[in-house]
Amino acid sequence: MKRLRVVLDARKLRDFGIGTYVRGLLGAAAATGVHELVALVRTGDVSLLPEGVEAIPCDAAGYSLAELVAVRRALSRAGCDVFHAPHYVVPFLPPRATVVTIHDLIHLKRPEHGTLAKKLYATTMLRRALRAARVVLTVSEAVRSDLAAFAPEHAAKVRAVPNGVEKRFLDPVAGEDVARVRRAAGLDGPYVLFLGNDKPHKNLEGLLAAFGRVARAGLPHRLVLAGGASERRGARAAAAGAAGIADRLVDLGVLPDSDVVPLLAGASALAMPSFLEGFGLPVLEAQAVGTPVVCSDRGGLPEAAGDAALLASPDDPDALGDALVRLLADADLAARLSARGRERARAFTWDAAFAQVEVAWRDAAAPQ
Repeated sequence: MKRLRVVLDARKLRDFGIGTYVRGLLGAAAATGVHELVALVRTGDVSLLPEGVEAIPCDAAGYSLAELVAVRRALSRAGCDVFHAPHYVVPFLPPRATVVTIHDLIHLKRPEHGTLAKKLYATTMLRRALRAARVVLTVSEAVRSDLAAFAPEHAAKVRAVPNGVEKRFLDPVAGEDVARVRRAAGLDGPYVLFLGNDKPHKNLEGLLAAFGRVARAGLPHRLVLAGGASERRGARAAAAGAAGIADRLVDLGVLPDSDVVPLLAGASALAMPSFLEGFGLPVLEAQAVGTPVVCSDRGGLPEAAGDAALLASPDDPDALGDALVRLLADADLAARLSARGRERARAFTWDAAFAQVEVAWRDAAAPQ
């Protein structure tokens, strides 16, 4: 089969969600050596690319008209058989063989996510991306369904390809690493972990309210927050005080990447009570290290969790709290979910994801 020259927009390489997707996909694609890979990257990120991936600097500010021009110019310099945009922003005059990944419709479905101007921008760019792409990828069937409702005329070109779990989550975790991270965080007892940013759709306030039931049940666990922006630390502390759990809260902010796996492995549970997620990769990452999960029953989270988690409504803090109490108080249940989770997570690899994405690249490049 023909070796394709594929250009992937990797300007979000350092981001949490889309950055994880870009890094996972590029790493798996580069390891095969099947295609000629080119990444559009910000100047300071070239060293983050896997070996064998050609870099073309592209430093335009995101979410601006300038980036639509800059990416188009970079594509003209690069030349390509396929262009892959890993989110819904595509340049002016995109190549015929364009693949777009749309991770979620949170900006349209969640009212707390922005002004009217932001919603109009998201709507406009989503429709442009759907028109431009020969193949549209999503990360879950839930998002594929959302897109079919949003733009039914493009539903036939949309495919769901689940994310993968990085190998470091699947490898055994050293006990000394877990102990090191616990000492650094001042954790001398059991804890529940919330891993991610604290944007409104993550429903952190709902989790804080729910955690009151853990305290009232007499369980010793603390609630550890990891990933929240430093400028919102005061707001998180105030919300914990309002929920009556200020003495149970440990707010670590953004963690060094090397601490994420051991902190997750040392937790009694991961809580992910989001109102909406396109996929919810932390659920599978927790399952990969053997940490049981309580998560929301919305969006892509049930798909990520499968039968290896307890689900609860994000609109009902009492139900969420009851699920946490049930898991934390029942060692047999926790062990069953841990075992199921480890087995489930092994099926979600970036190699498996790339195998499906590569079919999309070839289909996009095929003559019509």
